[in-house]
Amino acid sequence: MKKTWVYGAATLVVLGAITTACGSKDEVIPSVATGAKDAGTATTIQVKTETGTGTKATTTSAKPAIDASYKVDGKNVTITYQTSNFKLSEEDMNKANVLGVGHLHLYVDGKQKAMIGKTGPLTLTNLTTGAHEIKLELQQNDHKEINVEKILNIVVK
Repeated sequence: MKKTWVYGAATLVVLGAITTACGSKDEVIPSVATGAKDAGTATTIQVKTETGTGTKATTTSAKPAIDASYKVDGKNVTITYQTSNFKLSEEDMNKANVLGVGHLHLYVDGKQKAMIGKTGPLTLTNLTTGAHEIKLELQQNDHKEINVEKILNIVVK
């Protein structure tokens, strides 16, 4: 009798572990955070957001995307961007990954300038004259790339 009870209890524990390990749509995957920042540059970044705007995280398997446009005004560039199938979250930055939630890394001419967790236009000020490559790259909460980016090639006159 005791042997049957032990086997029955062990079976329930194993089935419970398998069911939990298969995950749910709220599965969280912890990972090690990495990232580097560039310091000592003359370019400044202002991130302006509007209250109540943003995108929703979805539980579908649709691939995240980012779209952006820009406007040059002298040595300043204002970039307007939006994501789809991906929620920007400043609160979740540097935390465990959640499907469809993360932030942006902003690069100017190949150097990381900012991490952005909000939707809204951003302004790069005091850019030097000439051509610049601006890259917006979607990142998971722990800063791992998800291989979704938008590159803007601009010219400051």
